[in-house]
Amino acid sequence: MTKIVNYDTPYIAHPVSRTSLRLVAEELKKKLNISVTKPYVDVVMILDRLSEIDSSFNYEIVEDWQLDEHVQAMTNVEAKTIYIKSSVYEDACQGIGKDRMSIAHEIGHILLHRDVIQMPVLYRYDGSLKLYQKPEWQAECFAAELLMPYEQIKNMSVEEIMISCGVSRPAAIYQKSHI
Repeated sequence: MTKIVNYDTPYIAHPVSRTSLRLVAEELKKKLNISVTKPYVDVVMILDRLSEIDSSFNYEIVEDWQLDEHVQAMTNVEAKTIYIKSSVYEDACQGIGKDRMSIAHEIGHILLHRDVIQMPVLYRYDGSLKLYQKPEWQAECFAAELLMPYEQIKNMSVEEIMISCGVSRPAAIYQKSHI
């Protein structure tokens, strides 16, 4: 069964374009001295090094039962903490694409939406939103740009993206269709 990301949320984030999210992903790699020319990114290593970006960033591996059944991981932006199901973390360590994507998505939330206390990045909203104003879309696009960088995949087939970037078929198809 394919994981479906639900972009519906009662929150609005400052508008961010896909191009800007691509730049955020590239900047993260540069700050952590990760090659921007290699397509495969070790998200677990990035998770371990997030405190180099902000010393208050943290993550916790939790028992699977501690998060809802359909939640792989979640971020508390106020606490600057990512919570990851132990099975998701273990599978990401083994290179399972969907779990690598889940962790990259949460890294996106912590980087993009971390200043919620200092300024109102997110607030309740009852109207219709543009896709680029939705925090879930922003985190998912960031994850895609981090794991499947445009410059590396623009001339690849879906299969080549899956192999080179270590992602699932649905993720590769989605990213390929949006570059």
